[in-house]
Parts: sequence; structure tokens; C-alpha cells
Amino acid sequence: MIELLFVMLSLIVLMIASERAVEYTSKLSKILGLSGLSAGFVILSVATSLPELFVSINSSIINQIGLSLGNVLGSNIADVTIILGLAFFISRSRDIKFNTHSLNGLVQFLFISSLIPLFILQTGKLTLMMGVILTLMFIFFTLKTEKKIYGAEELASIHKGDKIILGLKFAVSMLVTILSSKVLVDNSVILAQDLGVPASVIGATIIAFGTSVPELSTTIQAFKKRLFDVGLGNIIGSCITNLTLVLGVSSLLNPSTVNIVSFSSLILFTIISMIVTWYFVSDKKIDKKEAIILMGVYVLFILEELGLSVLKLF
Repeated sequence: MIELLFVMLSLIVLMIASERAVEYTSKLSKILGLSGLSAGFVILSVATSLPELFVSINSSIINQIGLSLGNVLGSNIADVTIILGLAFFISRSRDIKFNTHSLNGLVQFLFISSLIPLFILQTGKLTLMMGVILTLMFIFFTLKTEKKIYGAEELASIHKGDKIILGLKFAVSMLVTILSSKVLVDNSVILAQDLGVPASVIGATIIAFGTSVPELSTTIQAFKKRLFDVGLGNIIGSCITNLTLVLGVSSLLNPSTVNIVSFSSLILFTIISMIVTWYFVSDKKIDKKEAIILMGVYVLFILEELGLSVLKLF
């Protein structure tokens, strides 16, 4: 199955290119004068959502809304469960504590955005109006995120020549991200047809985890430096970006009816994972036991997507 090889290779290229894009975007944030939690949301969360965005755009263009929606919801489940859990253990943090004041806004945004899958479940449609509303929600979230400005001496340390080189590297990484996402989507559709499974399953599992790797990389680095607010801001911000900007763009490009039956378990696990994470974060810390529980939720999700119907056991 040559398509499987192309899926794996394009996914690897997408992961590498998007990680580079995140790295260059983080450096560009200094030029823009963004820091603290706003860097975690406005800069890192948008940058790490680039793979999901381009996968969704390419999926919508070829009328594969199932692959697009599966990737968005699957990536969100991965972000708040396996990615957060792995980042905890790989960074070797004993426990992760967050700033109460900084988190309030993002936690509220996460709660509001978590209601979007419920609305999709009820209506069974992705409409043009929904796309406009979701995009406006993203803009609102971005504007409401508190911003801090670096001092003049911080900006002065970035030379003009460095800015040009950084801009060129960013442009190249973006181009590779776009091209690899197109190859990934095209071959994923063929692979799903060959295996006789819905494209949403491929999007929610293999592609979703692959496109979540940038979030894992940046969150690990943030946790290692004990920048817990930035790390969590990246994860929560990525989830909000996926549910508003990415899903909004998909709705604008290809308004369509959604086959709710194939997404029922996916939407259910989206809600479960968001509630569990929201509950843990509301305590302003995550410890080893909670990190294991988050990873366990993801394992149950994968088993469900593989057709083992773990939910029927409860």
C-alpha cells in the first residue's frame, strides 16, 4: 500500500516543518512585543495549530469534511490528554502549578469553545454562518488575551539582518508545511477508501496525533523551564484555535452536512477530555496521578476509534 508510505512520510515532513515554523514564530514574537501568557496563546497556539489548519483547508477543498472535522476534534483530544500527560513526564516535573489570575480567561474560553461540538451534534451541519461566528470568536479570544510589551532593549537585541533571515526561514517552513499537508490529505483519503474505514477515523487518530507533535515539543520546553503558564496556555490556546479558527475556516470553505453517526464517539470524547482537563486545571495544578488519568483517557479514545467499544463496558 504505497499510500500508507506517503501518509507516514508526509506526516513526518509535516511534523518537522511545523516544529521549525513554531520555533521561528516564537522568535518573531519578540519582534511583535508579545510575552507571557499572550505568547502562549496568540503566538504558540496559532503556530502549533498550523498543521491542523492546512490539513483542514486541503480537506475542505477536496470535499473531505469528515477528515477535517476528525482531525480538529482528534487533535484537541490528544492535546489535553496524551500531549499534556507526556509533557508532564518527559519534562520530569514533580507537579505543575499555574498562576490563578493568568489562567482564568483561557479556562473560560476553553469551556465556551467546548460547547461547539455539542452544537454540531445537534444541528448536524457546518454552515457558512457558523464559519463566520467561529472566526469572529477566535478574533474575540485573541483580542481579549492580555498582552505585555517587551522593553526597547529586548527589541534592540534583534538585528535587521537576523530579522530578514528569520523571515525567510519562516516562509520556507510554512511552504513545506502547506505542501506536506496536501500530500498527507490526498493519500489519507485513498488509504481510508482502501481500508474501508471513514476518513474521520484516519483524521482523528494517525493525523491528529502527528499534527499535535508541535504542541508536545513546545509544551515540554516550557515545562522544563518551569514556564507552566506558557505551556498550558499553548495547549489550551491550540484547542481554542482548532475549534474556532480551524473549524471556522473549514466551514467557510465547504459548508456541508456532517454524518453525526460517525462522529458521535469522537464528539463524546472531546467533551469528556475537556471536562476532565478543566476540572484538573481548576485546582491550579496537575500532579503525577492526574497526568496518568489524562493519558488513560486517550488510550480509551483510541480503543473506541479502533472499534473496541470501550464505552459499552461502563
